Amino acid sequence: MVEMEPFLKEFGKALKTTRKQMGLSQVTAAQNMRIDYRHYQNIEGGKINLRLDTLIKLVKFYNLDKVSRPFNLDACIDLLSGYKDTNAHDNWNSLFHHFVDGDHAGFVVVNVRSKQIEQINEKLFKTLGYRASADLQNKPVQNLMVQESATQFDDMIKHHVAEAVSKPFIVTFRTQPPAFPIPMMAVCKAIKDPSGEERLHCIFFDRKTLEEEGHRLKDILNGYQQFMELYPQLKAV
Repeated sequence: MVEMEPFLKEFGKALKTTRKQMGLSQVTAAQNMRIDYRHYQNIEGGKINLRLDTLIKLVKFYNLDKVSRPFNLDACIDLLSGYKDTNAHDNWNSLFHHFVDGDHAGFVVVNVRSKQIEQINEKLFKTLGYRASADLQNKPVQNLMVQESATQFDDMIKHHVAEAVSKPFIVTFRTQPPAFPIPMMAVCKAIKDPSGEERLHCIFFDRKTLEEEGHRLKDILNGYQQFMELYPQLKAV
């Protein structure tokens, strides 16, 4: 038998973490799901019991099922029971191999403790108008972003889930010299080295890549469809 109060608190915490990883405010999330804002606040705070229709809205919106598809009853039961599939594959290696190794996406490694850039690939620094990776290494990653994205990214670092691939979220980059900001879809994974130091590995997809490779992302990236519904400006045309 599931103890409801601890479950509601843990479920609310999971919603908050996922929402922040997607770069959404409570107001925006509630509006997208057509849930009253105050009611949604109480759900995240673990202060209110859930009706089944509301639970289904939450699971579908945040893609809390095992794969990117309509509501999965088995996954919901697993969530309620606390069961975790330790054999689930997060597809990070597939994403990295095809998009980063294949030079289709930007890539950054950020030290979680210092929040500084340790590695950045050529595709990203050239897209942003820099000549070399040395121009950005050991600089705060937030310096690359417009203020709102920098704040959201900083919050995501604080609330990241170790060894888990984040849900897709949007990051808007500054350019050098200053020009129109560039929005991209981001996916991150925190990886711990043998010394215990955590680094956030982040892959960034620009509009062109999303248009040309959307079919592949749909197959391997959990949460891709929900992301594209939230940000129509990045949809393929």
